[in-house]
Amino acid sequence: MKFGRREFIEKMLLFTGSASLVGCATESTSPEPAKLETPSTPTPPSIEEPSNPLLKGLNLDNFILHNPKPLALESIRAGIGMGVLTSTNRLFVRNNLPSPDQSIIDNTSNWRIQIRGVKESNTFSIQDLKEFAYENVCAVLQCSGNGRKFFEHGPSGSQWATGAAGCVIWGGTKLSDVIESCGGTLNGMNYITATGGEELPADVPRDKAIVERSIPLEKGLNDCLIAWEMNGEPIPLSHGGPVRFVVPGYFGCNQIKYVKALAATVEQSTAKIQSSGYRFREIGEKGSHKQPSMWRMPVKSWIVDAKPLSDNRYRIQGVAFSGERGVSQIEISLDGEKWQEASFYGPDLGVHAWRVFQATVKFSDGQSIVYTRATDTQGDVQPKNRIENERGYGNNSWLDHGFNVLNNGVTAEKDALIKDISEETAAAGKKVYQESMPSCGTCHSLQDAGSIGQIGPNLNQLQPDAARVERAVTNGVGAMPAFGESLNPEQIKDLAAYVADAARK
Repeated sequence: MKFGRREFIEKMLLFTGSASLVGCATESTSPEPAKLETPSTPTPPSIEEPSNPLLKGLNLDNFILHNPKPLALESIRAGIGMGVLTSTNRLFVRNNLPSPDQSIIDNTSNWRIQIRGVKESNTFSIQDLKEFAYENVCAVLQCSGNGRKFFEHGPSGSQWATGAAGCVIWGGTKLSDVIESCGGTLNGMNYITATGGEELPADVPRDKAIVERSIPLEKGLNDCLIAWEMNGEPIPLSHGGPVRFVVPGYFGCNQIKYVKALAATVEQSTAKIQSSGYRFREIGEKGSHKQPSMWRMPVKSWIVDAKPLSDNRYRIQGVAFSGERGVSQIEISLDGEKWQEASFYGPDLGVHAWRVFQATVKFSDGQSIVYTRATDTQGDVQPKNRIENERGYGNNSWLDHGFNVLNNGVTAEKDALIKDISEETAAAGKKVYQESMPSCGTCHSLQDAGSIGQIGPNLNQLQPDAARVERAVTNGVGAMPAFGESLNPEQIKDLAAYVADAARK
């Protein structure tokens, strides 16, 4: 769908619930290139490494590996089960930085959370938090990029289909109770800013790497939790333990793992992940604090699995939700034109949770795809088409999420076209890779370039195509800054061609 700028922003304000966006400071200047020793045979991280604490208890048959460092695991479509809740060992994993050491889980008594922007600043241990009233909330946890795989322009980031989502029960303390114990917020505060406890790479400025997000103050004081339990057990390292900030109804990027500080603030964080990252913007635009932030999740549904019965009939089962609202209706269609209502089953666990549904369909000859369309409690209907945007965020299109019962749920697959490159292009691209500021090798591992990055991803395992690399380099992605102004178009094309070619060797 094509939108003018004003209509585009108005559409996303409806999605995010944004009321106002406050300006942020300019990002820090780039550091000097990192000086790395060139190893003879760099060893990429392995998902099967048994010592990796993020993988404990996980059956890797239930996941698609998108990136080993920082870890990105997608739950396979039928792997999350048919119940309302998603088991912890089947829930997707998405990290923006490598996780802290397992010792923070083994010694939770040492963890501290700072509370600032209040009348009486204080620091709390987990045991201190447990002195407050205990609170549960059942909520969908979903990555902003869930559904990115269906965008045709090749947006950067993990190519999630439907598996970057799950529904879990969080347990902990309401943020509002903790802030009240500190005398309340100072006057003039507009946001709650949460800071993660990951170790930052030495050669990258704080604001370019730190995981720190801001949400509206009213939301923070309404229903947000400082959680230390997930599905009735201590939160594992893979999902942000020992303590995670939980923002029910909002995208997962706001639900800060390993949270070490929560502050009432006048303005939104100046961290890149907030000031220009996770912003809904038109294709080709750079991230800016003026664009809508990825806050509230819009209404969405998809089929999880389909079981054959007899006489060309199938029983389909799926999930439907809408951030902060819940859903009131779910419909199915075999052609995208005629719709019939499906039935919810199981308990309704609140407006932040998803509902599970089922229906029996009978296909005529030549039919194999089922579509679902949800309506939330405020009347918003899941749209047919996605809203095109640079990073592939917020995809809730029912057309994209159609389920092909004859192809294990997949409706379409796109294979990247890989082209051989000349020696001159390879040499030019490798030079840009090693000499850009900051050096690509500061963050990324690439065997041909002899680099072992600090925060990933490992390009040999990611194997991006040239178009994806070019877009990421031009506009930035995650903690990676945009190079569109420091590199000319020819340098970017050479770099993209080199990385795509070297990563597959």
